[in-house]
Amino acid sequence: MTKASISGRVIVAAAALLAAGCGRHAAKVSGRVTLEGRPLTNGVVSFTPVKPGSSAYGTIDAESRYALQTGAEKGIDPGDYKVTVAANATPEEAAQMGFKVGREGIMPLLTPLRYADVATTPLTATVKPGSQVIDLVLETEQ
Repeated sequence: MTKASISGRVIVAAAALLAAGCGRHAAKVSGRVTLEGRPLTNGVVSFTPVKPGSSAYGTIDAESRYALQTGAEKGIDPGDYKVTVAANATPEEAAQMGFKVGREGIMPLLTPLRYADVATTPLTATVKPGSQVIDLVLETEQ
């Protein structure tokens, strides 16, 4: 067998392995997000890996639920993560709070700032292979 033949087979095998793993994350994570027991209904949850790896995110829906995705792919890789949450008031909540919603549509932040920064968030999670529910319970006081 020539060197070119061997390296050609190695390249084909490596490409097949990459294609098989592409777009597949071994874990599916979803859950609910609350602040002081009250459901949050508008915002973003991010899982940032403690070790080098890909971050995952999910939007908080009207039912206070999120489901993680990595890039455009559903799911997340197993591992340890720092979790951040940034939830904004809905237009109705902002009006009740006395905020005037401008043309930009920027809503006030409901979650304490410490939850929005990876350096200060107290939230962590260990993600295991398979499907799991990780509810995020936020408090105004720490």
